[in-house]
Amino acid sequence: MSSITFEEYLEAAKIFVAKSNWLCDGWSLKQHKDDMQMTYITKQSFIQHNEDKKSVLLKIEYNIFYHLSYGVPAFSFNVWNASGALLSLEDIRKMSFVQINQKDFYSVITQQEHPIFQRPYFMVHPCHTEELLAMFKKDSRNIIVTFLSLITPIVKFNLPMEYGL
Repeated sequence: MSSITFEEYLEAAKIFVAKSNWLCDGWSLKQHKDDMQMTYITKQSFIQHNEDKKSVLLKIEYNIFYHLSYGVPAFSFNVWNASGALLSLEDIRKMSFVQINQKDFYSVITQQEHPIFQRPYFMVHPCHTEELLAMFKKDSRNIIVTFLSLITPIVKFNLPMEYGL
């Protein structure tokens, strides 16, 4: 197995955000002045979702932070409807790009207290991230891009192809 160090995560995050700035994609780096390990990258956006034959606008917030226990990047997000109500875990499952049964989905996506924000967020469970990234780490130009490309089908996240160039 091959986890990454916080320093490797931070370097990849800085490069990722610089590429995002070049692409005008909206990611930003948030560094905690007293505790660097609370550094994360974030993006807020709106997405169109088709629900019951009508299109609805949803607000979404994405965060990538370093998971100290697993030694890997971790992905968290929240989604709100137009009235400001947080979507449920089942709503998130129904929005996924891939059809996945409830039991399997809930083993990958959980809702728990965010270690930085101290409030509930949906999270891609990091338990298998280390082994997935180990397969690609040697050939990866940026571990954040590699990580995001692995999870995009599950969380309906659009990663522009230009990040891989």
